Amino acid sequence: MSNSVIVDLLLIPTRLCLWFQSVLYWFLVYGTAGITAGLVLTRIAWRALKDPYGTFQWTVRKKQPACLRDPTLGKHGYLWGRSSGLRFHYVTKGDSRKPLMLFLHGFPENWYSWRYQLCGFSGQYHTVAMDLRGCGDSDAPSQLEDYSLEKLCYDIRDAIDELGHTSCVLVGHDWGGMLAWHFTLERPDMVQRLVIMNAPHPASWLDAVLRRPSELLRCGHACFFQLPALPEFTLSLEDFKLVRSLLCGGRGGIRNRARRLTEAQLEGYLYRLSQPGGLTAPLNYYRSLLSNALYKHQEVEVPCLLIWGEADSILVEGMSGGTRPYARGSVTLHTIPGCSHWVQQDQPEKVNQLLWEFLLDREKDVERCSARRGAGWAIKWTRE
Repeated sequence: MSNSVIVDLLLIPTRLCLWFQSVLYWFLVYGTAGITAGLVLTRIAWRALKDPYGTFQWTVRKKQPACLRDPTLGKHGYLWGRSSGLRFHYVTKGDSRKPLMLFLHGFPENWYSWRYQLCGFSGQYHTVAMDLRGCGDSDAPSQLEDYSLEKLCYDIRDAIDELGHTSCVLVGHDWGGMLAWHFTLERPDMVQRLVIMNAPHPASWLDAVLRRPSELLRCGHACFFQLPALPEFTLSLEDFKLVRSLLCGGRGGIRNRARRLTEAQLEGYLYRLSQPGGLTAPLNYYRSLLSNALYKHQEVEVPCLLIWGEADSILVEGMSGGTRPYARGSVTLHTIPGCSHWVQQDQPEKVNQLLWEFLLDREKDVERCSARRGAGWAIKWTRE
């Protein structure tokens, strides 16, 4: 018997385990999607009986809100992705000769979610907040395959190159954070430091789901978004009431009264989402990222800061701690009590303070690098 046959035989148990894990994962995801869809359809039917006209009504915004044109937040620009040929909109503030700090937003947001950080770090950094493909004023290809992780990572690489830099401080929130994890795994040479806000490491997300399937119910929206057409229809009802609730509702919205979105600021997010097809492209991120949940288990090697809003009703806080086995570089975890999922908008002063401490912590980084040569990785968890 040849060596290759022996190796194949020895690998059979591992391959069977991986296959079973994959089947179990998809069973959980689509099972949760089915449960969520049933609850959503029941709610729609009930609302339609009470107010059929108001339920099936939504407005396409005709004029861009003034908040998206505020010149104090930075200059607007466009860059071309050489890999995709797509045009990307971004807002920048600060000297382009300084180190790049690149911000990646989540759903249902756009560049505007980083307004406090664009201004807060422009003195020492070339701050840039992108509208990712399919969002805001960036081009929105229509096919699901256009939102594969490979293409999304190419977008980040191309943006760094087109902005005149070779690397950056990469900051991501929500699925912008998931994308930042993946990009750092692929191109650690282009990431000086990684900052993640309310987004678990892809592998820790999978571990949490497989160990405690009930956690998927907390993330039922992400599973529900795997379904075709129905999520877009549901989010549009009652003039985007669910989107409003995500950002401003009592359970999941911004909790800091001083930072709650005004109606004008909320329109800054609804403007593009209300356009025909405006929801499909952002939802394709969930359809792509969730389908690649088994994608990477490598260790993150660059210094990483993870900030988690403790009152997050969308993602489970325990997923943040699951990052530890997947971090070879130094990792600092900060939990902010009473802070929602929308952490950089909810507590911008605290978030900016933590960012500055992380960015200026150079001497301690040297100590951590020395320590992890012997220990493998180092981690510090702080509850503010």
